[in-house]
Amino acid sequence: MNANLEEQKKDANQVILNFELTISTKPNVVKYSITGNVTLLGKPDDIKKKLEVNPKTKIPQLLFTIYQHVFNSIYMLAANLNTPYPPPDLLHPMAEKIQIISTTPQNQPPPEKPEAPQAASPVSATAAPPPPSQQAPQT
Repeated sequence: MNANLEEQKKDANQVILNFELTISTKPNVVKYSITGNVTLLGKPDDIKKKLEVNPKTKIPQLLFTIYQHVFNSIYMLAANLNTPYPPPDLLHPMAEKIQIISTTPQNQPPPEKPEAPQAASPVSATAAPPPPSQQAPQT
């Protein structure tokens, strides 16, 4: 995978970046090339956090978020073209992929953990079908 993030505009509470991702599959059958832009809005400290590089992976946190969104489109495209798709956890280091097996004895129940209250997400997304002029003909 090759990735490029380029800052286009920066204000006090906003940063606009262009991104380009090139992802090859294994086996080397398909190369996906995706370009777009990202607008980060928020407090300067929050924006700075999103742009920081993860010390384990040496990858900016923002790239993980971009890949999560781009992967959905690649997956649908690959399904329609009947081609391989890249792994959804492509950017995660191998240590994070390894499953940890519990060491709790079989006859002892696991300790109960208090449930943390779930915070409401400040971001919401909705999807709508394309306008009738852009819908694919039905057969």
